[in-house]
Amino acid sequence: MAKRREFRKEGPAKVKTLDLKLIDSLEKKYGPLWETIWPEEYSFKEPFKKLIITVLSQNTSEANCIRAYNGLRARFNITPQVLAEAKQDEIKEAIRSGGLYNVKAKRIKELSKAVLEKFRGDLSTVLNFPKEEAKKRLMELPGIGDKTADVLLTSRYSYQRVIPIDTHFERVTKRIGLVARDADYNAVQKALMHFLPEERRARLSGLMWLLAKNTCRAKNPKCYECPLASLCEYKIKKEVS
Repeated sequence: MAKRREFRKEGPAKVKTLDLKLIDSLEKKYGPLWETIWPEEYSFKEPFKKLIITVLSQNTSEANCIRAYNGLRARFNITPQVLAEAKQDEIKEAIRSGGLYNVKAKRIKELSKAVLEKFRGDLSTVLNFPKEEAKKRLMELPGIGDKTADVLLTSRYSYQRVIPIDTHFERVTKRIGLVARDADYNAVQKALMHFLPEERRARLSGLMWLLAKNTCRAKNPKCYECPLASLCEYKIKKEVS
């Protein structure tokens, strides 16, 4: 019988930064997919457009998000001035293909009005503040939490300096053992930033996200095909339990 191994209940693991061998494995498995999943034309630098597509991306696939965004921009200019004045029902019809269109249409209109009121219609002004101050101000917008604020911060700081943490990142980071199971958003983000080498962090964060979404799934994770299986506490625990 295999000897049972003890696992951490709290505190970060001693592992870890991603080594070159594992980086190559990530690139081989997920690199080609990353090139096609999110076309460059939708990787907006303009923060308001980035905000809108982030709202549309919630609880839907990338393809549905892009269809919804295309429907919205076919009918409206994507500016806070235009969308704040648009009828909510018209926004709803424009984004129907993206799912949750009632909720998202209301949020788009609310956010557009708030951007006008708080930032005079220009989100880029708040991004000129130091990073933490900018994030604090962005989170004053209705419905904006850590993740969406960090998405907007990438307009200035890039994914090399800011990684927005969603449920996929949280799951894979905790399963690998980079953080404790009860770690909060900031702890997960800090651990992931340390794990991914800075000079390649922007791309590797995308590959890690694909790993989490497609391989390290919430139900029935495909550990047998995971490039990071050799350092994953979750997989090792399954094998010895």
